[in-house]
Amino acid sequence: MYIDGEWVRSSSGQEFGAVNPATGEEFDRVPKGNDEDVKAAVDAAATAQKAWRDTPAAQRADYVLKAGLLIRETLDAVAKVDVINVGKPIKEARREVGNAATAAIYFSGLARRMYSNVVDSEQPKKFTMTVRRPVGIVGVITPWNDPASLGMWGIAPALVTGNTVVFKPASNSAVISAELVKVYEKVGLPKGVLNMVTGGGGEVGEALIRNRKVGLTVFTGESSTGRHIAEVNAPMFRKQVMELGGKNALIVADDAEISVAVHAALYASFSSAGQKCTAASRIIVEKGIVDKFSRAFAEGASKLVVGNGLREDVEVGPVVSRSQQKKSLEYIESGTLDGAVLLSGGGVYEDPERKRGYFVKPTVFGSVTNDMKIARDEIFGPVTSIIPAKSVDEAIEIANDTEYGLSSAIYTKDIGNMFKAINGIDAGMTFVNQGTVGPEVGAPFGGVKSSGFGRELGDEAIEHFTEKKTVFIDYSYSDRPWYFTPSS
Repeated sequence: MYIDGEWVRSSSGQEFGAVNPATGEEFDRVPKGNDEDVKAAVDAAATAQKAWRDTPAAQRADYVLKAGLLIRETLDAVAKVDVINVGKPIKEARREVGNAATAAIYFSGLARRMYSNVVDSEQPKKFTMTVRRPVGIVGVITPWNDPASLGMWGIAPALVTGNTVVFKPASNSAVISAELVKVYEKVGLPKGVLNMVTGGGGEVGEALIRNRKVGLTVFTGESSTGRHIAEVNAPMFRKQVMELGGKNALIVADDAEISVAVHAALYASFSSAGQKCTAASRIIVEKGIVDKFSRAFAEGASKLVVGNGLREDVEVGPVVSRSQQKKSLEYIESGTLDGAVLLSGGGVYEDPERKRGYFVKPTVFGSVTNDMKIARDEIFGPVTSIIPAKSVDEAIEIANDTEYGLSSAIYTKDIGNMFKAINGIDAGMTFVNQGTVGPEVGAPFGGVKSSGFGRELGDEAIEHFTEKKTVFIDYSYSDRPWYFTPSS
């Protein structure tokens, strides 16, 4: 763990194993933190915060910029750690780590654009303005599916805006998450400004959100956990940004170019083995082309190259753990029992190499109705459903019939259909002629309904990591009454 500028073991001395999902073998040991370690990290962040707050924003940004550039320089090495730790294919890992670098570089530029404003005062010889102040200490809690990029999305804006950070990564991605911290250490970030405590959410995460010194929690993960964090935050009136679950719909209109839509849907459904909050787990297709699309999509899924992500030709890696594999298989069984038609995949691999790891065949169900369990729950595995719809209007109704509202997409050449989706789908993002994955760092990212609230990325992120303070300067030096009217 990294506390107050030092790499340390847990105060208890306990550790847990980091396992390569492609082989099932332990490759590293990670400290198992506890509430004592969290307290030490928060106290270190509190001690460092004043000096960091008073450091000019441009100088704070320089550290973040250098970190982003260093990640770019070492991209391949960091990406390989990502592959070994969480199992994603090397090409995808490079994209993710590259996104982390881009996020750091983007937020370093915002240091000179954290605009406030001046308000015309109601009184003569009086100046009124707002200034931005940091929140204080930011608790950044990230999942294991995109650990490099999601970690940077929380850390970089927090640092640029003058906050100090206590970083709690998911246990399954602790090793790649440590690479982010090492980068900041290498560029000379002052001690205590960034701290990392590894361990389970039930102990480390709970201790972090219950520490009253923390001024903002940034959380990405399951909606149920997000609700719990919100309940803890509410009595403290603490600021929070939540990016939670999704059951994202990709609509394919009957005028779409099927080959293009199939290719995009394959990536949206099966990149990161479907372990993305933005994964296209519901593909809603107009009935006129649903049979043709289903055949092409199922055939494409069956041809995906599945294996150890260190191989350059691999397109889909394993899921992150044995428990995640079991969960995916249970949903596949549920789909079959509910009457969905298995079009492709549907189990594990029996060859010696893949049998050792946590692989699940990319699975496609057809003839799915939106009331089936596989169409309601966030599976977080390589399982997707094709749902027929009579029209784009009905497809939008089906897309909205969910507790979630993170990402969405439509493939169509009809501008009317495009704007029906843009205006009609209840989601934080709508992609037109692109899959549901692929946010860009310059635009806000987040969802509605049970997919969370607040926004990461884009200029809007600065709003969450700062507080606006209003300043009144009376330069009349006159003895004004304690009350006044605009004309006084």
